Amino acid sequence: MSVKYDVTTEGVLSATPQPGNEVLQYQTPWLAELFHSFPHINLSFKLTNSTFDPENESYLQTLGFLAALPISFLVLVLMLFSCYCCVRCCRQDKTKKRKKITCLTWTIVIFLLITGGIIGMGLFGNEDVDKGIVQFTTAANSLDGTISGARNEINSAEDNVNNTINNGVNGLLNLASSPLLNETARAKLKQWTQDIVISGQKVLSSIANIKDDVHETELGDVISKVKAYEYYRWLATLVFLCWELLICLLLLIGAFKKYKAILLMCTGLFVFNIILSLITAGAYLGVSVGLSDFCVDPDTYVNKVVRSETKVGLGFVQYCMNCSDKEENPFDQYLLAAQSSVTDANRTLTKIVEMASLFVGESVLQQAVKPVRDDLGKTVINIQELYADVNCAGIHNDYVNALLGVCDRGITGLAFLLMSSLVSATFLGLLIIFNSVAWRHMGKRKEYASIDEDDPFFPRNPETAPPASSYYRYGSVTSSGAWADRDA
Repeated sequence: MSVKYDVTTEGVLSATPQPGNEVLQYQTPWLAELFHSFPHINLSFKLTNSTFDPENESYLQTLGFLAALPISFLVLVLMLFSCYCCVRCCRQDKTKKRKKITCLTWTIVIFLLITGGIIGMGLFGNEDVDKGIVQFTTAANSLDGTISGARNEINSAEDNVNNTINNGVNGLLNLASSPLLNETARAKLKQWTQDIVISGQKVLSSIANIKDDVHETELGDVISKVKAYEYYRWLATLVFLCWELLICLLLLIGAFKKYKAILLMCTGLFVFNIILSLITAGAYLGVSVGLSDFCVDPDTYVNKVVRSETKVGLGFVQYCMNCSDKEENPFDQYLLAAQSSVTDANRTLTKIVEMASLFVGESVLQQAVKPVRDDLGKTVINIQELYADVNCAGIHNDYVNALLGVCDRGITGLAFLLMSSLVSATFLGLLIIFNSVAWRHMGKRKEYASIDEDDPFFPRNPETAPPASSYYRYGSVTSSGAWADRDA
């Protein structure tokens, strides 16, 4: 439920609950719990704390250890492939008779289709990660807009109050110096004008306590960097997965056409893809576990960063994170004090109007009072908007949406990418074995030599060959004589 702040006739804020815009509640996704439960072992093979702490060297070692697991598997796979290739190269077939490989060809085709589906799962995961980052940056932009709005309202309120103190009261002082007033009225108007100045100074003092917390808090640079990194990550992953699909399609053509050269080329490319797939799988695993550690308890790390990188008070951070009825806005005391000072100034201005109206005309009175009244009215609106900006509902919902973008969709997408990398690398390894068996049963393609169709010893096509009599019609010897001479 959101809160709407209304301004009463005297400029006092009153909170009016409005339906809709329920306060969101964050719950740790099950995938984050799963990754968080992985053993955290450092390079000394000792279990360490799983609390997210990227500044802790021991914690970073645990993520590096997890990331190294797929790479270790890669080294093992390459060693096995090396041994297998040596065995296949040294082995000689006992028979030179070419075998039919129809069954093997269809096996390769089936595995290629499955591999294509697995790569498609990676494409889905890539898009899911991108959508999660988009949700995160959208929520961060909204939060940055709220902070910027609060900052603008503070600056506007300061400008309005300063304008009242520096310029607006000059008209009131001129009014108090009017010869039409008696000494008593003149003294009271000067005193009340000074009271308005004091009230304005109190407003500035109250707002200054809030200004320190929001003035230097900006998220624009962080959002821009996240967008840039995510774009290049998304593009690189998309290109790599499409490259894998292209190689699978090329092998599919080679298997059907029985092109030995294509099978050999695809085998070499598969080895390269397996290396990249397992390296990226290590990166996905390390990032997934680290991100899950953060998502299990995000408030602790966020509090630490806010306390070290900004001037925002810890009380306000806790208020926005929890956003419950039990939490009290630490800015309320300053906002209410500022509002009370504006209300006092309005009441004092009303006394000046009532007193001066007995001695001066309406036009002269309005000319002196209107600028101050307008500035005080604008200040009331500024405080009202500032009250809405620092209310926990909007900030808390942006915070939860940002967490869900990273911890829900982001980790889900990373899980799909991790599974796609591991399983596709396994299937590519099997395809390498199938290819090595298939190309041994594929001979060289027949090459056709150029021939001279006018050669008399070249066999003629019975359908297109000329009659036999044409071979000796123009000769001086008969065919029988010619063959007799040849035999002799």
